[in-house]
Amino acid sequence: MRRLDLTRYGKFTDKAIDFGPKPASGPDLHIVFGLNEAGKSTALSAYLDLLFGIEDRSRYNFMHEYSSMRIGGTLEFGEQSQAFSRIKSRNNSLHDDEGRPLSEIAISARWPVP
Repeated sequence: MRRLDLTRYGKFTDKAIDFGPKPASGPDLHIVFGLNEAGKSTALSAYLDLLFGIEDRSRYNFMHEYSSMRIGGTLEFGEQSQAFSRIKSRNNSLHDDEGRPLSEIAISARWPVP
């Protein structure tokens, strides 16, 4: 992951975590740290919700109503990267960087199978 956009999620509004480009060589490891209640767990949940969808009864709607929740980010697949966003919706929740709905296959088909 290159960037995580916390557009309207949990206590965040229009915030982003930029992890920078993948290094040419060596490990690509990031450690996120902060005080209690800084949003570390919220950011992790946002990442998982970006990949798999926002839960029907998400606990991260306390500042933003379900209908306005949005997360996004830029994911790296090998040498390519692609921006995605996700809204809270039962259908067509995954979108490309221009807001067009995408099939879930756009993310799931790119992960290597163990």
